[in-house]
Amino acid sequence: MLVIIQFLIINGYFAIFEWLWSGQTPGKRWLKLRVIREDGRPISFFEAMIRNLIRVIDFIVPPFYSVGLVSVFATERDQRVGDLVAGTVVVRERESEAPAFEEVFASPISDAALRRSFAPVKFTADVNKLTEREISVVESFLRRRWELKNYPRQWMAWRVSMPILFKLRPQYDLATFTYEGFLEELLHRYREKHRFID
Repeated sequence: MLVIIQFLIINGYFAIFEWLWSGQTPGKRWLKLRVIREDGRPISFFEAMIRNLIRVIDFIVPPFYSVGLVSVFATERDQRVGDLVAGTVVVRERESEAPAFEEVFASPISDAALRRSFAPVKFTADVNKLTEREISVVESFLRRRWELKNYPRQWMAWRVSMPILFKLRPQYDLATFTYEGFLEELLHRYREKHRFID
């Protein structure tokens, strides 16, 4: 009876904490370790229980090394037998190395195609009429335009814009219109509309 109670306490400690604390026990939290599913999702009570019930097998010691130790060295993700059966893996948290949410979204966009260099050209048109192939031409030009000298760049902006202007027939203010400003605004509007569709 004492052996059964001891078994339940030891395994229950790990299973219950890992379930309630999203894959962490007090020791794992202190060491910044966490148990997650192989697909990256948090573990459930079932997975926490399975991986800890099979802990007994990990401690079995054949001639030289324990089964769990051999499993850790033999698997690509350093999983012991309990992890392999439960489909879990232990990862090290690197929260201190990750940028804050505000820092990521406050930083300038790294994609050259989405960086504005000209004042946005206000126009009225249905950008949904454009095909993905047409918008990819716009995106390719905006991404590579600074490899061109000034005159060839302006000429290419005109060449890319003309078929789109003819197709969309947009309304805009001629006094503030620039071809590159139009293409930048066009790409932003199109990607904004299709952000959750792609």
